[in-house]
Amino acid sequence: MQILIGNLNSNTTAKHLTDLFLPYGAVYSCKIVSDTATGHSIGIGYIDMESHYAKVAIQQLNRLQFMNYYMEVSEVH
Repeated sequence: MQILIGNLNSNTTAKHLTDLFLPYGAVYSCKIVSDTATGHSIGIGYIDMESHYAKVAIQQLNRLQFMNYYMEVSEVH
């Protein structure tokens, strides 16, 4: 299942995000979306993990303060 993470601190890396989600289950992939012109993060990331674990992670991490920002975590439809 693919998870969308919004409202990320612009300094958040894929490693930060992977480390945050790992306690919930294996993370198959992680990507931080960057502005093509500047290369800076636009505050959005994607995590791919098994559905059962993803649902628990979404429930636990949505609206959690991470790196001084309240993340918005949801399933990609």
